[in-house]
Amino acid sequence: MWNDEDDDFGMGNMSEDEEREIDRQIKAEDEYMRNHPMYKQSNEILDMVVAIIESLPENEREMHSPLLESAYMLGPKFAGACNCGSWLLAMQNAALIRYHAEYIATGTYGFNMFGEEEVDSRYVALLQSEMKKFRVIFNVWVREINAMEQDEDEMEDEWGLFVRGK
Repeated sequence: MWNDEDDDFGMGNMSEDEEREIDRQIKAEDEYMRNHPMYKQSNEILDMVVAIIESLPENEREMHSPLLESAYMLGPKFAGACNCGSWLLAMQNAALIRYHAEYIATGTYGFNMFGEEEVDSRYVALLQSEMKKFRVIFNVWVREINAMEQDEDEMEDEWGLFVRGK
């Protein structure tokens, strides 16, 4: 029976060595994720989108909030996929990352199409360039996902969208 007051998640029966090993693995996975080019580039893009939107007059910022929301999604979705150990979960997050990255890439053209205050075209061009870099890094990462060993116990995509060749 689940006990809400038991917050050790079944780790109470582990030795100190086992606990240290799990802590070491968690730290190594976190370090790998934070040093991965996808994560770093996600943060670069987020910083750029935030800076561009904050440079706009306050009454025009809300118009571009969906772009900001997409920029905020890149890093966490990568973090969720990075060390999950599941091809299916990694691909689901990759699809979401692709959606949001494409939204940002195409949304950059809206900066100077809407609103009264134009964004400096150099900043827009820089963001577009960073998005192109992101796409290249993303493609490398997807190859990493596809190289994952196929687990016999891998869950199946009930929607039929992500089907791995056997």
